[in-house]
Amino acid sequence: MRLIHRRGAALLAVTVLFALSGSYATAAVPYQRLQNVAADQPDSPVVADPSATPVTLSRDSKTVTVSRTADLTRQMLNVSWTGMAPSTEKGSPAEHELPVTVMQCRGYNPDRSDCWMASTVAGNSLGPILGSSFVPVENSQWRTTAPTTSGQLYQIPFRKADGTYHALPRPNAAGAWLVPGLGTTLTNSGVTTTVDDYTPGTENQRIGLTRQNGTGEVQTWANTKVENPNLGCSQSSQCSLVVVPITSHPCLGTPDVTTDEAQRCASFTSNGSTVRAGYWSLLANWYQRYVFKLSFAPESPTCAQRTDAAKFIGSELMGEAMRRWVPARCQQSSPTSLDYTRAWEPESRTQLGQTDPVAPSGYAADAAVVTEPSEQDSPAAARKPGYAPLAVSGFAIGFNWQVADAFGGGPVNDIKLNQRLVAKLLTQSYPGKWRNGSVPAALVNPNVPTNPATILQDPEFLQLNPEAAHWAGASDGSGTQMALPTAQTDVIEAVTRWIWSDPSARAFLQGKADPWGMTVNKAYTGWELPRNDYDLRDGWTVPNLSDASTWAGFSPQQMGAAAANSWAESADSLMTSWPLSQAPSPQGPGLPLVPKRQSAQSQNVRHLLALSTTSQLEKVGMQAVSLRNSSDAYVKPSVESMTYALDGAGVDKATGVWQLDQAKMDIRGYPGTMISYAEVPTTTLKPTDAHRIADSLRWMTTTGQQYGQQAGQLPDGYLALTQPMQDQALKVADAVENQTGTPPVPPKDPVPDPPNPTPTPSTTAPGGGQNGGSNGTGAGTNGNGTGNGNGANGNNNGSNGTPNPTGSPSTGPTTPGASPSAGASSNKPQAQGSIKPVAATTQGDSLGWLSWGIPAFLIAGLVAGVASPGIRLIATPGHPVRRGAVAGASYLAGLFRRGRRRNN
Repeated sequence: MRLIHRRGAALLAVTVLFALSGSYATAAVPYQRLQNVAADQPDSPVVADPSATPVTLSRDSKTVTVSRTADLTRQMLNVSWTGMAPSTEKGSPAEHELPVTVMQCRGYNPDRSDCWMASTVAGNSLGPILGSSFVPVENSQWRTTAPTTSGQLYQIPFRKADGTYHALPRPNAAGAWLVPGLGTTLTNSGVTTTVDDYTPGTENQRIGLTRQNGTGEVQTWANTKVENPNLGCSQSSQCSLVVVPITSHPCLGTPDVTTDEAQRCASFTSNGSTVRAGYWSLLANWYQRYVFKLSFAPESPTCAQRTDAAKFIGSELMGEAMRRWVPARCQQSSPTSLDYTRAWEPESRTQLGQTDPVAPSGYAADAAVVTEPSEQDSPAAARKPGYAPLAVSGFAIGFNWQVADAFGGGPVNDIKLNQRLVAKLLTQSYPGKWRNGSVPAALVNPNVPTNPATILQDPEFLQLNPEAAHWAGASDGSGTQMALPTAQTDVIEAVTRWIWSDPSARAFLQGKADPWGMTVNKAYTGWELPRNDYDLRDGWTVPNLSDASTWAGFSPQQMGAAAANSWAESADSLMTSWPLSQAPSPQGPGLPLVPKRQSAQSQNVRHLLALSTTSQLEKVGMQAVSLRNSSDAYVKPSVESMTYALDGAGVDKATGVWQLDQAKMDIRGYPGTMISYAEVPTTTLKPTDAHRIADSLRWMTTTGQQYGQQAGQLPDGYLALTQPMQDQALKVADAVENQTGTPPVPPKDPVPDPPNPTPTPSTTAPGGGQNGGSNGTGAGTNGNGTGNGNGANGNNNGSNGTPNPTGSPSTGPTTPGASPSAGASSNKPQAQGSIKPVAATTQGDSLGWLSWGIPAFLIAGLVAGVASPGIRLIATPGHPVRRGAVAGASYLAGLFRRGRRRNN
């Protein structure tokens, strides 16, 4: 057996591909025959129904917990366990014994053939199990050879949704035993080799190791029918997550021991074959499985069964919210149904003003989801649109990065990026190996000849992240690439507006070298910001020289750019550790090389970045980097940091939207915060359509603002509307329904004033923050005091508590590198909640609020006259409670407001 694993950290959970032992050599140890073994044992799985909150199954003193199993999309799932036998490492090369296997399987009562490619690696069938030598004795048809005195070998195939099987040995019509290679199809036996959706993007089988204390965890994800049709999980097709602990089983002997049998049993009991991952399919292991039934959300947010939909088109920022809202509005009890189509925001605004003689209103679209208003001289603006706030979220840069094995391995828990570093990433300014000193002069990229090869060699990045000298990826020949779409979108405009707000980043883009001599990629010289489009400008190709290797005629920067088609795909590349970048690959003997997507990164070398959205990163369970705001504070996205970002926003009276001012943002504000609006005409709509849209606006901005994972609720990654924002949305709905032609102007401040602006001071907050998890002690999100929360990685510092190194850009008047609490008034409560819990925890779908905040927030909700079922807080991983309803949340937002801002 060959398991991909990380050495050095004692029995930490790792993610590896399934494998079976290929060694059956006779062991030179005495054989001990097992006497008086029962002829059989019962098949006794334990089963759990779908749950939108963490669900636990127990057997004896063992437990297995999954973070959520209901209303799933393609998203991260955290699996943890207690009471299991500790895993061990034996052999050369080292292999792990007594692991825990995790698989996604078809059906609520799956058999072994229903489990997605669990006996394969990269599409290849692996060595079989000796199923005839252990109790219960294997009796399936899946024999790999004719029986001999050494026993009978078996291998369980994967059964596809169409009923055929992935290629495995079976007798042909003549009775001969075959071991087909790839490309062979046994038409007479219903066996096929075609499983074209088995890719790194669907390989979600996992093996986890158990610590000495009996605990362990892995992360996997749910495959849906869309990306994994051969498994076929959907709202109408049942599937399960199956967890099989591997335990030790003695070899079955007989009173008349033959030499062959002795050799056979001695081999399997001494070399540990029965206690390794490949033996998950041994009946003795399979019969002790834990089965978590899964349910799935609709594949797309539409109401196909109704014809009275209010149709919205636009921003992917609201995509995850719409996934929850649309099913709730599809119910027959809803007065109006809801339909949502994802599109880039500029295109949505165009359709709002584009005439269509067939449409009832005469226009291609009547409701666009945007974050930027239409230009005043645009056709859309001629329809007098109002802008109803829908929710607050934002752009975020996610990461999946590992510490190098030589320095202990394990995940990187925080990354800090300022505006200039993000500008370097967007302008492809890290050349990889195509620089001076790495390749002959003729092969140096002339656009970036002397720049650091990767971000890990950039002195500016190392000053902000000094521990990065020990991270994986420093020698990546492709440079450092960040996945993002090449498209016109409001998100790019928000990102580039944030970059342009910083003088040092602006100077870098205009041609000034950074303090260490790094310059912008020459292909981006004169790149004007802010802008709403992004394109790849460095098209330099490698010359066709003898030492150009396979890259001759190809553009390293174009192929390595990791271009995505959506923010969801950017985040998905992090979850699956499968870069979107390409490299030249052979098609076959004598054929030219062609671009092909790179292989997935194994756990010990992961180093991926992706620009995405807060809600998409939440869905896939990936952490976000800490971004620098104008006060020189590095802040992660959270409900609190986005609330602080809203404070100080100004009103554009011409359009009726709030505009965030990066220069005036609170020191605790997250600079990637964005407000999503429904842009809806207040003229030109027919009465029926105006009523449907207005009714949907009222529902989305009131009932739809309750946090949760159920249909109709607001999922993780969003901040619910404050009271002024909700009031504005209802005014817009009225103007739309009545077609007044006069869009309402919002109040000056989107964050309400508190009735008492002097709350009790708070300087220390116990409980796990951003890095809180399952087995350690984590500091609060703002680094303002150490808490007693559970931390999967143990002893993590607060995400903003590390001082900013001297020499990094600073435009704010406060102390460079101060945490967001540094400039806060002492009478303000410190923001401790977090949208994103640490990836290794078992609570993958909850806000990481701290235990100290529960009573305070509940009391605040009561003071505001709001019932507590609207509140969902997290005190400890795995124990969600409801957070405040909208008015209660608005009250708290007001409390956050008055201690503002810097020490100036």
